[in-house]
Amino acid sequence: MQSFKKRLLQHVFFGVTAASLIVPAQAQDTAAETPSFDEIVVTVERREQSLQDLGGTAASFDSETLKSLNLTKIQDLDGAYPGLNIANNQGNIEVWIRGVGSSNNTELGDPAAATHMDGIYVPRPSGFGSAFFDIQRVEVNFGPQGTLRGRQAMAGSVNVIPFKPGLGVFDAMVEVGYGSYNEKTLESVVNLPVSDNSAFRLAYYQMKRDSYYSNASPEAADIGLTGVEKPELAEAADNTAFRASYYIEPTERLSATFTYESIREEGTGYTGTNYANPLGNGIAADDIDDPRTVVARYAGSPEENTSHKGYKVEIDYETDWFDVEFTTGIRDLTYDYRAATPLSPVYPGVYDNLIGNRPAREIYDNYSFFDTVSDSWSRSQELRFVGNNPESKLTWSAGIFRFIEKQKTFLGSIADTNHGSFLGQEFNQRTLAESEAVYFDGTYELNDRSRITAGVRRTEEEKDRYGVNATYRFALGNWDGSMIWGDVGTARLGTQGFEFAKFDRTIFNPDTNGDGSLTGNERVAFFLDGVAQFGANDNLDEVFGAGIELPGGWWYEPWFATQRAEAAAAGIQLGRCVDTNSTDVSGCLNPDPANGINWPFYSYAVAYGDISMQNGRIENEFTDWRIRYEHDIDPDWMAYAVVATGHKAGGFNDNIEGTDGLQITPSGVAPTDFNVNTLAPQYDSEKVIYYELGSKREFEYGNTDVRLNVNMFYYDYEDMVLSTLLSVESILGVIGIDPNLVSQNVQTQVVTFNFNASNAEIMGLNVETGLRFDNGLNLDLNAVYMDTEVKADEDIQDSRYEGQRLVSIDGNELPRASKLQLRANLSQSHLINDYGRLDWILSAGYRSSQYMTLFNSRLYGETNNTGRLDGKVDGYWTFDAGIGFSPNDSDKVRLEAFVNNITDEIQPQAIIITQRDNTRFFNRPRTAGVRLRLKY
Repeated sequence: MQSFKKRLLQHVFFGVTAASLIVPAQAQDTAAETPSFDEIVVTVERREQSLQDLGGTAASFDSETLKSLNLTKIQDLDGAYPGLNIANNQGNIEVWIRGVGSSNNTELGDPAAATHMDGIYVPRPSGFGSAFFDIQRVEVNFGPQGTLRGRQAMAGSVNVIPFKPGLGVFDAMVEVGYGSYNEKTLESVVNLPVSDNSAFRLAYYQMKRDSYYSNASPEAADIGLTGVEKPELAEAADNTAFRASYYIEPTERLSATFTYESIREEGTGYTGTNYANPLGNGIAADDIDDPRTVVARYAGSPEENTSHKGYKVEIDYETDWFDVEFTTGIRDLTYDYRAATPLSPVYPGVYDNLIGNRPAREIYDNYSFFDTVSDSWSRSQELRFVGNNPESKLTWSAGIFRFIEKQKTFLGSIADTNHGSFLGQEFNQRTLAESEAVYFDGTYELNDRSRITAGVRRTEEEKDRYGVNATYRFALGNWDGSMIWGDVGTARLGTQGFEFAKFDRTIFNPDTNGDGSLTGNERVAFFLDGVAQFGANDNLDEVFGAGIELPGGWWYEPWFATQRAEAAAAGIQLGRCVDTNSTDVSGCLNPDPANGINWPFYSYAVAYGDISMQNGRIENEFTDWRIRYEHDIDPDWMAYAVVATGHKAGGFNDNIEGTDGLQITPSGVAPTDFNVNTLAPQYDSEKVIYYELGSKREFEYGNTDVRLNVNMFYYDYEDMVLSTLLSVESILGVIGIDPNLVSQNVQTQVVTFNFNASNAEIMGLNVETGLRFDNGLNLDLNAVYMDTEVKADEDIQDSRYEGQRLVSIDGNELPRASKLQLRANLSQSHLINDYGRLDWILSAGYRSSQYMTLFNSRLYGETNNTGRLDGKVDGYWTFDAGIGFSPNDSDKVRLEAFVNNITDEIQPQAIIITQRDNTRFFNRPRTAGVRLRLKY
């Protein structure tokens, strides 16, 4: 702790010294004129103001910047401003701001940075990537925004602001583009004046692109497959979207805006690349030439079907004393994704390592997959009052906010071609979340040069969930009187045509007879209820059709005839052995008395595994506040200090099978009612207290206009939530319950667990400067230095290891928190004689090394397969360039070209590390393209 505070004092000293260097520049001023920087108007504080007049850190990306740097989706903003990290983690958009964020993408949690579309909160940003069309600007606010932006804005906020209809203006635009990976884009906009006081705007967007991945699997004929082709892999895109908005001013005091948008993404989604195979075979991650050249199964292409719709109504009324704003918005998301992660990236020896002693066809003719659906419907409503007296010293706003989200979430997975068994999982949930808040925020002018701001917001959150989690385990075999176990060949499920029932499931309580225990027949009936359709080459349905084990475990008895008679008396069919061999060659034997085989072979399936009813409830109440002081040293120089808080609501975990939330089930006793509120451990809300001290100044130095903004920040991060894998024994210890109150087999279960693991501290220095030279050349430099430290009193379970391994994370760095991030943009715009205007931009970004997990790649004495545990990303540079030409210095015709990631630097944006996986999701590869835009 002392060392951290010492470093903090050192950085404060450095920051104050840097700011003080501005003062001597005053003597260098050659004129008293205000520097000629373009004013950047933002609404990060829910009102229009100059970004340079904002007492805080924010970034604004206007439409021209987005186009010139080809920032066409929200994840392209990753690193566009130092401290802003955005990743696409298997379709989930994760926003991290200065080391504060969340990777809990399930219904159990929420993002830590608030994403908005034109001010409407977007709780699940999946499918939000294609929203960047007809965009006026994107605003990013750094630090907690609990007072102004409210729900889950602990890290900050991102607001995407589209163009609004313009009164009395007819505009039309069409833009076409072509680029790398056969990317084709079309964007068109029309603005129509409907009447003197109303207007309509319609925008359309379409983008198609081939996959960034290359499939290096063997040819089908070489592994005995016919009539199939290599599937297309992840990161192909087929996206369409449109936005329609209508604006009307019935009177001088009253106006209303109605907006509807629809986004569809139907490409191949994001699977990432699993490095477990090369790392487990001693191949270092840096030795992989191209992480997107992979070996994949012949199981069909990944399929994404995402629909994201938005509705907004905003009504504004101006009284003599204040303005009244009523806003209501709906976000309707369905994210449906079916895929399988590729087997491995390509490296020398990969094919031999994948096959081992198994037939090659069995490796590639494998339909193991996961299918996930997130269905989120949310509604935001806000009534806001804003002071409008220009002569008043008080600028204020107050309001009431209400939010509701209804979710349906499904995750199903299947392990195809298992010898003698079948494995699978299903998570099927319904969740309801509600949030209500009241707030007030005001700025008072103490005098002509000083202002003080204060705000407070009170929030109440509730979340309820019910559903079921299932781990399917079916041991398969056949019987000839002496029992032959696991000898029926390979169980197949998930082949062409297979479909889960998903939300059409009708059985949530598997204990259909209500006796407090589950028979094999009940388990199979539960499984079959979750299947809408079996696949063409599936055979598990045939095994089940042949009958399952009798109660009492008949498969252990030495006499088959007796058990067969009991089966008949109980009405249970024991069928003849069915063909369950993956090569469609029967593995069953018929009676052969000549060779001593007198018994026919009979198939059976022993059903076991865990099926857990899920229900939970969480209630949170918290208050956020902020205090800020601003002082104008001169008209172009402001200093400020701000203290603010932010919260992220808590939640609950999956229920623990074998426990009762009211009375823990004694050891060895099964629950007597599958409908009870079984133990769903909760976690509390997270909290950040944020401190920022800054200076913003514009001045002239010789013939150069200079903008220099410096700020220092410090986060006191409390009750940080960690999502990890823990044994039930460890979980009960964390929440203060004696583990011996549950049976031993329950204690050893390992499940995903979210809990308040630690506190943390973040400190840093942000320097932003802009130079405007007299030849029209512009240079913008932005840098942030951060130092993060985890403060954990107790050891926790390391989710990267199998079995229980308690480790210390005290002193570790926060994930996705590089110590140093830089961004430099060099640009120029000038006339070329009478031909037109040429403008160009070069952009360079640097990010020092960072960790992707809270465990910081520490090995804790491990000596085998240590590469799989590595979640460190080394520092790297990226470079982008754009150029545009407008003939005759007009915006009617414009031709643009761009290159992103010029050096083709491929690095992970997110890494998932479990006991068997090291799956990485990467930044975009080098891409280039051209665009032609026509306006009328």
